[in-house]
Amino acid sequence: MMDLDHIPKQYFRKIRWTLFWGLFILAIIFSHYTNAAAWLFIGSLAVLGVSIKKSFRWVLPIVLILLVAGSPQLGLISQGLLIMLVVGLRELFVMPHAKLTQLKQHPRLKINKSGLTRRDSRVFKQTFKPMQKSAWHVKVLFQQTVGLRRIAIETKVVTYIEAILNKLAEKPTQLLTVNDFAYRRLPNLEQLLVSYVEIANHSVISDEDKKQLKTARQLIKELSMNICKDYRLVISEDMNNLNSRMNTTKDTLGDRHE
Repeated sequence: MMDLDHIPKQYFRKIRWTLFWGLFILAIIFSHYTNAAAWLFIGSLAVLGVSIKKSFRWVLPIVLILLVAGSPQLGLISQGLLIMLVVGLRELFVMPHAKLTQLKQHPRLKINKSGLTRRDSRVFKQTFKPMQKSAWHVKVLFQQTVGLRRIAIETKVVTYIEAILNKLAEKPTQLLTVNDFAYRRLPNLEQLLVSYVEIANHSVISDEDKKQLKTARQLIKELSMNICKDYRLVISEDMNNLNSRMNTTKDTLGDRHE
């Protein structure tokens, strides 16, 4: 896996010009294939105008794919295999770190500390920060397979998890209301998703594995639905306040409400 975030800045210029001249020379070599040469030349100019990350993640793969597509002498089968190879190498060596970087950059919620002692605030943060990381990890994991994306859409679990965290940041005392969510359901969901994605990404999946994945999807769905119920617990106080105000309003309206 290529860690693009840790390339020393002093090498940026060398890498950029190496990419430029490499693509430019390839354009000359393939000059008798007009389309291929044109894309290589465009790619050589593009690497001078974009970041190193974008060059490796987007410019190079796209240029190589267009190069293969613009080389008819390779034949359709060879072209298809080479394009798959380029895409596979990109996913294997370049994109995993991009996903990990995205995972690390989860948004931080501002915690309302009013009414909390210093000790209470410290204890809450010790619980809340891991919850945030788990929630963001869960969000990323739900995008890894079609089956998981379907569950996320059907249950809206990611939306409910984020809503619970927002509510807890706003009112930390609500943590006691959702103990099961904080200490059991969310961690279990994260661990189950990690195991599921790991198996789903195996190059060969047996019939027995498929059965286990199906069972796991059902458990993930049930767990997601329970998390949705946790959200109802978090907002129960707000709903009770609303009902109380509605009843008071009805009483003040008297016969006119009838």
